Amino acid sequence: MTTAPRRLGGAIRTAWAVVVLMMLGAAAWSISGLLIRWGMNHTAAWGFSVMYDAAGLICADYARRAIERNTPAGLPRLSLLAFVAVSGVLNWSHGQAIGGRPAAWGLAALSGGVELLTELHRRDVRDEQRAARGLVAERLPHIPVLGWIMFPGRAWQTLRGAVGARLDLLDPVQTEARTQDKDRAGHASGTVRAAVRAVLDTVPDATEDDVFDQLDILGIDYDEDTVRAILDSGQDTQDSRSRGTLHPIAPPGQSIADTIRTGRSTGVRDRDKLVSYVRQVHGPDVRRDTIIRTISRIERDEKRTRRGA
Repeated sequence: MTTAPRRLGGAIRTAWAVVVLMMLGAAAWSISGLLIRWGMNHTAAWGFSVMYDAAGLICADYARRAIERNTPAGLPRLSLLAFVAVSGVLNWSHGQAIGGRPAAWGLAALSGGVELLTELHRRDVRDEQRAARGLVAERLPHIPVLGWIMFPGRAWQTLRGAVGARLDLLDPVQTEARTQDKDRAGHASGTVRAAVRAVLDTVPDATEDDVFDQLDILGIDYDEDTVRAILDSGQDTQDSRSRGTLHPIAPPGQSIADTIRTGRSTGVRDRDKLVSYVRQVHGPDVRRDTIIRTISRIERDEKRTRRGA
């Protein structure tokens, strides 16, 4: 059962904003005091005091936008660290002058605290968006300490298998399906294409409205013109090698390994049939060697699990 994400309450959001403003105010007071000690005019000192922290927040927002677009965010992150470091050094210097090392540490932590709270808020918003689209990654298994002590080999194999399954989600074939939020006419994402093909494979005589209903049930965002373009394009969605009891309708974010495990759970062991099944769900462009490599890894993991049991 999937529960709707719980948003932060109004009191928490208000407290977050108040704490951030207080930290920024304290950092501005510290830096302005240092600038005044250096001989700068009071008005100019207060104006320049927020420069580095404000620049850090701007860089944090650039990093957020880059991550949401799935583009590199290295430069904004490095810039953020640089501005926070400069602000921290200035706060340290002022704290050392007025109260020794305790004051220096306390004031130097202000800028880092502001950026940390901003980063936590950004991650919370991002995770809410991912949860709403069904893209939250499965958690790694929790192995108790006694498990590591009594069965270190089995614990390691379990963790290794879970990490391997997580790496399957990074397959470049899946990138398009995971990163596009919306489809537009004439440019269907991998998720929508695979879902439409799966519906037509399962219900060959499905009407346009039937396809729309199935996509709504799966919770997939789509554009009606896009779906109509797929239906009108006459794409071949049949594969004679994997007929039978398999009904490939993949939820958003399903990896190749998940699809293979689903096929094996129905009793299908033939590799050609599994390759055909994966291509029905994820599209014909999935490379055969990628599928075979994933099948081999899953088979090895199952053998190790059986030996460990």
